[in-house]
Amino acid sequence: MSPDRALGAMEQKKLLTPSIAQSASFTLDEHDFYYFIGSGGGGGGGYGITIKPAYAIAYEYLLGLLNSKLLDAYLKSFSSRFRGGIYAYSRQYIEQLPIRTIDFSNPEDAVQHDQMVELVERMLSLNERLDEAKIESERTVIQHQIDATDRRIDRLVYELYGLSDEEIEIVEET
Repeated sequence: MSPDRALGAMEQKKLLTPSIAQSASFTLDEHDFYYFIGSGGGGGGGYGITIKPAYAIAYEYLLGLLNSKLLDAYLKSFSSRFRGGIYAYSRQYIEQLPIRTIDFSNPEDAVQHDQMVELVERMLSLNERLDEAKIESERTVIQHQIDATDRRIDRLVYELYGLSDEEIEIVEET
């Protein structure tokens, strides 16, 4: 077997997050490119999250939840807070997040899952385009699209968790 093929067999899709940050900053590593070194409490490093095959949700779905205003506000309500508005995004806190499961036999759940995946894929694509954009006006247009997509993801998360208008207002104010 060629070395390239052997490396391909070890690829592990995962979500990544720094161990400390001002807000949720989870990202998708589809090709096993990135690793954190030194995530043992010194402020550096981070965590990789994989999904067990028994959970049929897509990584993009989980990414949308984890980066949402709702789950970020919830994590910040019990996470360690450091100077400068920095929070710990360590395993002990991430594991406490209430991840909304999907019942794929329920058509509404399946549609919401697929909508989240589509929105997150759009967000990932827009962020790639933003990184490549050279002209400021183009960057501004793309940033507006990112902001609109982010709001749509948050609205979908509120629906998934069944939040009332009053609860949404509380989350939006945090």
